[in-house]
Amino acid sequence: MGMDVKRVMAAWGSVAAGLLLAGCLSREALYEELAEARTEAYESWRRVREEGELPVPAERLSRDDAVRIALLYNKSLQSKLQERVAARGQVVAAHRPALPHATLNATSGRGTTERDEAVVTVRQTLFRGGAVSAGLRAAKLYAFRSDEGVRDTAQQVIQQVTSAYYAALLADSLCHVNRDAVASAEAHLADVRVKRANGVASKYDELRAQVDVANFRAELIRQENSLVLAKITLLRTMGTATDATIQLSDPLERVPVFETLESAIASAYRNRPDLMMAELNIRLQREQVTAVRSRYLPQVDLALSAGAERTYGDGRGWQDLARAGLEFSWPLFDGFGREGELIVERARLRQREIELADVEQDVFLDVQQALLSLKNADEFVESQRLNLQHAEEGLRLTMSGYREGVNTEVEIVDARASLTLARGNYYRALFDHCMARLGLDHATGRLGRATPLPAESPEREREGGVEGDWLRAVERLLVAPRQAEGVEK
Repeated sequence: MGMDVKRVMAAWGSVAAGLLLAGCLSREALYEELAEARTEAYESWRRVREEGELPVPAERLSRDDAVRIALLYNKSLQSKLQERVAARGQVVAAHRPALPHATLNATSGRGTTERDEAVVTVRQTLFRGGAVSAGLRAAKLYAFRSDEGVRDTAQQVIQQVTSAYYAALLADSLCHVNRDAVASAEAHLADVRVKRANGVASKYDELRAQVDVANFRAELIRQENSLVLAKITLLRTMGTATDATIQLSDPLERVPVFETLESAIASAYRNRPDLMMAELNIRLQREQVTAVRSRYLPQVDLALSAGAERTYGDGRGWQDLARAGLEFSWPLFDGFGREGELIVERARLRQREIELADVEQDVFLDVQQALLSLKNADEFVESQRLNLQHAEEGLRLTMSGYREGVNTEVEIVDARASLTLARGNYYRALFDHCMARLGLDHATGRLGRATPLPAESPEREREGGVEGDWLRAVERLLVAPRQAEGVEK
């Protein structure tokens, strides 16, 4: 018997030593593994880039198409939707206290007493003072909160993509402005050279016209680089190939918005996902208070067990075991632990209520600022429109006077520079107006309400995966599905 004990202790020692060795990981080995993983990731990126596996948008890209594509491929939204899957798992797990538990226990002992036993135990909760139902409600509330989190992320994606689209439109418009300025300056340079050949213009006039052309060409190069970067940013936000060739089909335009503060606040209170999440946080905390209160009440379980046992040496063989009974437990005093937890949870409930009031005040401020920004942008567009008209007329009069010998070369340069600046300011005013409208839609929680999403295509649906699930989730949370447009694979 002593030898058996020694063998058992030796076996335990071997197992413990193996576990200790398995847990050892040196810094050098860890970073070697990380380096290999990063190398594999780079090779995967290069392979995807070379094989063209990234989605490519259609060459003519509208703002709505950009939003739809982003809602399909944006990685932040895809990651956020996994929380919805996790919330569904929590709902499933929340049924655990309400359903019976079955356990199989088997033991085989060797020592002073040699005995084998196998028992199946079934335990059913009968009463937990409301804790079981509170847990189920909390899990469902958390699932609803995850839906609002997805909607919040989707609205952020829409805002980011739309902002990037408007920024690319502004860069494209400024490129057109500078191209026109270069063309106008080159035409004027040709006119000056003709006049100089005829003895009407001086060498200084020609040099000044050449400098004017060079300056506008330099600004054009800078704006073209800005346009390339703006398009790359847009494609990156959409989650598509960043080297795709796209042409923006929507213009920067002023769209009148008629919105009162009261109607905007009402829309925000109904639609803002952060308000919904704050409301759900309060309800979640109330369920937590209920769960703590349940610990003051007794716990009742029904326990059923059946099995068999045998003891070596008694000659009886296997004997049946069976037991059924009610188990009653009532903690009368636990050292004020329940009282302390209840104080904590009630304080957190009050904290959630204060957080909701704070978010409501933030929403009011956001809507006010959005309406003021929209009003200022509207006035700015009108002022720049009139300024552009004056600059165009000023250049026309200056060119006419120059041909008649009334105006000088310097006045031509100044007038053209003023027109270029006025045109740029006009497009910047349109950009500010578009961004102000976008800010109002975001402040009122209406982003995505008018954006039809693409229905998932057969090649995008993965059997047994969650991709179809998250796309349907966004469709349900924002708008009804519609056939995809403007996406190529």
